[in-house]
Amino acid sequence: MNNQWLGSIFALISAVCFGLIPIFARFAYANGVSVQGLLFVRFLSAFILMGIFLQLTSEIHIPARNQFWTLMALGGIVYSLGAILYFTSFLYIPVSAAVLIANAYPAFVIAGSLALKWEKLSVPIIFSLLVALIGLVLLVDPVLSGSIIGILMAFFTGITYAVYVLVNTRLLKGLTGELNAFYLIGASSVSFGIFGLLTGELNFAWNFEAWLWAMVISLVCTALAITMLLRALRILGPSRTSILGTLEPATAVIAASIIFNESLSIAQWIGGLLILLAMISAAILSKPKN
Repeated sequence: MNNQWLGSIFALISAVCFGLIPIFARFAYANGVSVQGLLFVRFLSAFILMGIFLQLTSEIHIPARNQFWTLMALGGIVYSLGAILYFTSFLYIPVSAAVLIANAYPAFVIAGSLALKWEKLSVPIIFSLLVALIGLVLLVDPVLSGSIIGILMAFFTGITYAVYVLVNTRLLKGLTGELNAFYLIGASSVSFGIFGLLTGELNFAWNFEAWLWAMVISLVCTALAITMLLRALRILGPSRTSILGTLEPATAVIAASIIFNESLSIAQWIGGLLILLAMISAAILSKPKN
């Protein structure tokens, strides 16, 4: 199979898995699970699962020192911050709005790549950035009468995710997706464990359904999703991987509308579609990574 197709399949699988996170999280919250508790169990369980897998395949080892500490910083600070902002935003604004705002991150990835001169400026890139910005304004405007806290949380989730993608692509070359995810998830679990202990939110007196949703999030939406994402990044590069990741908000919005009866205004639908159009057009019109 052509590498570009393989990378695209990895990116799409990752996007669908990530897109189901808010759905499963809402089910967990309905069963009395706290944000901190859910995130700690999510990352710790995924860390254990990936450790077992790597041990069985004899692929586990300690990366070079600079890569190891980069992973610790990415997982313990950047990725953890993005996760807690994202999961908490579901408590303030509709899932559909939170997901679409957070998933404007491909525009931030492209802007970052241009600013760092990792990619060349082109008409498709300029077009995608402008259209994505217009879409974001339309998407956010109807929600401003609600919780500005939730909007800001979703917005800065996108910022942290863009930082994660850019740093991962440049500084962690040579690591397999599984090994990369293993250390990233491990650092995140430590971060949430420490923070949860300090805030007193690590209470695990959950019922069976709560544990079920937590495990699904851990296995499908974390271990599998991150591994597929990192494999796609190595093949496609940051911008194209992020663009294909627009299937994530589509998955979340469709699932939320069916399961939770959530609906967006006409302006928000137009804004969301503009963001998707901007990312997809850049993927089609831009040159693939050499």
